[in-house]
Amino acid sequence: MLSYLHMQNFALIDDLSLELFPGMNVLTGETGAGKSILIGAINLILGERASSEQVRTGSEQALIEAVFIVSKSYGQLQTIMELNGLTLQDDLIISREIARSGRNTCRVNGRIVPLGTLKELGSALVDLHGQHSHQSLLKPEQHILLLDEFGDEELLKEKKRLEDLFNVWQKVRQKLKSRGTSPEERARQLELLRYQRDEILNAALNPGEEESLSQRLLLLNSMEKLLSMANRAYTEIYGGEEATSSPVFDRINSIKEEMSSLLKIDSRVSPFISTLEEISSNLAELGHELYNYLDNLTYFPEEIEEIENRLELYRRLKKKYGVTVEEILCFAEKCQEEITVLENSEEEVLMLEKESKNLWQDIEQCAILLTKKRKKTAQILTKLVKEVLGELGMDNAQFSVNFIEREVPARHGKEEIEFLFSANPGEPLKPLARIISAGEMARVMLALKSILAEQDHVPTLIFDEIDSGIGGKTIQKVAEKMARLSKKHQVICVTHSPQIASAADHQYYIFKEVAEGRTTTCVNYLEGEKRVMEIARLLNGGIISEITRRHAEELLKKASEL
Repeated sequence: MLSYLHMQNFALIDDLSLELFPGMNVLTGETGAGKSILIGAINLILGERASSEQVRTGSEQALIEAVFIVSKSYGQLQTIMELNGLTLQDDLIISREIARSGRNTCRVNGRIVPLGTLKELGSALVDLHGQHSHQSLLKPEQHILLLDEFGDEELLKEKKRLEDLFNVWQKVRQKLKSRGTSPEERARQLELLRYQRDEILNAALNPGEEESLSQRLLLLNSMEKLLSMANRAYTEIYGGEEATSSPVFDRINSIKEEMSSLLKIDSRVSPFISTLEEISSNLAELGHELYNYLDNLTYFPEEIEEIENRLELYRRLKKKYGVTVEEILCFAEKCQEEITVLENSEEEVLMLEKESKNLWQDIEQCAILLTKKRKKTAQILTKLVKEVLGELGMDNAQFSVNFIEREVPARHGKEEIEFLFSANPGEPLKPLARIISAGEMARVMLALKSILAEQDHVPTLIFDEIDSGIGGKTIQKVAEKMARLSKKHQVICVTHSPQIASAADHQYYIFKEVAEGRTTTCVNYLEGEKRVMEIARLLNGGIISEITRRHAEELLKKASEL
């Protein structure tokens, strides 16, 4: 319920706080005193678009804050909060800041949220009926939910059974979809998967082969240079037909022999001889290795083409199946897994198709039975609404629950449902949203709310001037209905009716004050004699006499007894 409303620099309001209570709360006052300003502030909390013109003259920013006491067991509110990343607490604080510059800030429990979030929360917190309606009952998609909740336990049980059947059927259809929609489709999938698997497996890829082939191709493409280098080096060491001078090996040995002959003359040449012997040995070994190297530098001309073709296969498979050999092989494994599933799925698909068919038959039968129960419930609801509308002074009003049949059942059934209404004989029934008269609208809403009080979970109901265009016994019936409705919901009502005002649990007086050339809207909570005097004012258009005062006391006494 709405427990607290604070407004600052909003329209004619300077700084005003209003504490509201469970039960029935009424706002009264002279025409133009500012009652519509309070309703406008609540509308902004519920997500209505704001205007910079609503900021009080002389101020740069208006602030509106509302505190709602909420129940964590209220599933719809809990869901909305979770979907918007908010945490539901015992108190829900919603605020709007409206700057003259046009900037608009919305907060929920101190956290900035988009305007759409306020609209979602508002639809779960308040139903506001009046000139600027915020009415869940005007939304056709809500009508089927209200009708079902008004129905008996058997209807709700059948509805739950339909939802369960529909969920199971959807899961079966999803399994069928994953197996392929037809034998032809599965055959096409198998053909593609087998081709992909075989293309990879027949390639016999090896993670290290590609690099090895690349190195071999580089060597083959440089074979002429390698042969020339190796031959020249071998010839320089050992000589040969191409040698133009004595081989290095022979020259080193000749120098070593000369030094050896001088060893007896000067022993200091001994280290030189040892070094020459080591060089001679190394040259002999190098020459042998060069000979073997040359012997191995052989290849067939077609080998280059074979390697290039093999490397091209690697490149082609990488483009199709993965950037590495490991990924390509993994793709082949997945293909094989899918092949196994599809090869074994034919029998399973037949079973799933049979199960899907049987489930759909059950869904159709369940939907037909649910429709029958809904139509029976609709007859009861229609009768009750007509009776209540008669009590509210609309004896000739017509109300109907329209069933729009679907070609195939959906999760909620085989029909769409919309409430229709006509106020006068000869006028066709129309959707509730097309009711023009605010007074008619308010009374239809009051009738439905009073009947659906147990089923309707919106905690706060606001009626703006529901007494418009009615009087006498009818207005008394309206007051009684609202009083009874307030036992299940918090009711807030703007009224000029003394009967409705006297039926309230709490009454507030809205008035204007002029100070230092500025007009300000103010609110007083009325108790005792002040409340009697206000109801007396309502009775006689502002002229208070002893007779109207006693009449006011009688109204309050009667309302208390009721």
